[in-house]
Amino acid sequence: MDARCAGIASRCKSIGDNRVGFNACLSTIANVVALNHLARRRFRNSRARQSCIRSYVVALRRWRKIPVAAFTCVGMVLFFFCTRAMAGCSLVKDLGTVSISLSSKINVSANAAVGSTIDVAVVQIPGTGAGVKFATCTGDDSMYWAIRDGPLVADRIGATSVSGVGYIAYLNNNIPIAPHMDSTWRASAGAGGLNATFTAALGATIKLVVTGPVSSGPVTLNPGGGSGIQNQVAAFYVNSSWSRLFKVVLAGSSAVVASACQVTTPSIAVALPAVSSSKLSKVGATAGAQTTSINLTCPTSSRVFITLTDSANPTNTSNTLTLKPDSTAQGVGLQILNAQGPVSYGPDSPTAGNKNQWLVGTPSGGVLKIPLTVQYIQTAATVRPGTVNGVATFTMSYQ
Repeated sequence: MDARCAGIASRCKSIGDNRVGFNACLSTIANVVALNHLARRRFRNSRARQSCIRSYVVALRRWRKIPVAAFTCVGMVLFFFCTRAMAGCSLVKDLGTVSISLSSKINVSANAAVGSTIDVAVVQIPGTGAGVKFATCTGDDSMYWAIRDGPLVADRIGATSVSGVGYIAYLNNNIPIAPHMDSTWRASAGAGGLNATFTAALGATIKLVVTGPVSSGPVTLNPGGGSGIQNQVAAFYVNSSWSRLFKVVLAGSSAVVASACQVTTPSIAVALPAVSSSKLSKVGATAGAQTTSINLTCPTSSRVFITLTDSANPTNTSNTLTLKPDSTAQGVGLQILNAQGPVSYGPDSPTAGNKNQWLVGTPSGGVLKIPLTVQYIQTAATVRPGTVNGVATFTMSYQ
């Protein structure tokens, strides 16, 4: 028996006029305490209070068989437990549903960096101006900004219907938390402390963020429900019984358009003319230049980047293409030039900032042409005639 129970027992002993009355008092208290203990975690809602009342009814039925002193003791115990049960925060007014809209069309690179933001929307919550009381707190309690009513996942990224795109949402002003779902804080640390009064108008922000390679498609939040509620951004809850102050939902239509060009020249063969070794008189000398181009159809205005990779030696980062093993010439290599000069090779990757990746341009729609020149280059003091074959691959990146 803890100190509180011992105190109650002492009161029963002083009130009970005989041993029978004392035992009856304790027996009744034990039953009431047990019933209230079962509902303790939900005492802050109406069902909990009803449970407390039902416990009182049980006590009344037992009172018919016990002395008046025992009933008096039971009344004090019920008062203690019911009062304790209702401590915490309760909702003053339900602010209802608040709608927020994303951009109708969101253009994004298919290779956008993970974690980057591709769209942002902000909405002010009606009825949350300075001095507005949003909860009544008779004691401290937990408050939440979460994707739904439990369980919480720290730094949650909500799901969308678009592959490679998720969302985060946070509250602006009044809330002592980092800008993430799901978050919780104590009422005493929030707006107005236990007075639960806004100090300024409250706003909500949603951000679409990249979680992987991006595809195109209409945006739905938490499609099919899953860990959230379909098209519900998040909600504000004022207590640990998940009493909701308001919820934010996605309204209108929005679509992600992942920028990717179609290569209309996926394989390009360039035939260089035969040249006399006398035209290659020193290391670095060039000859036999031929022009070609990589052609793309780009429906959007993303910036287009390209990386050339040496097929025979993928780790090559110089500007001389390695010859294939079936080449018979010696002391000769190949160069590919763009408008700025010889192109250096890099890894086969679309990642933004890939080594030796270079900007092609920003098309406004239609065909984008990447002009190139291919030529021989002398790589050694002695040149031996023969065949020269080389292969370079190209990787596009849309940023």
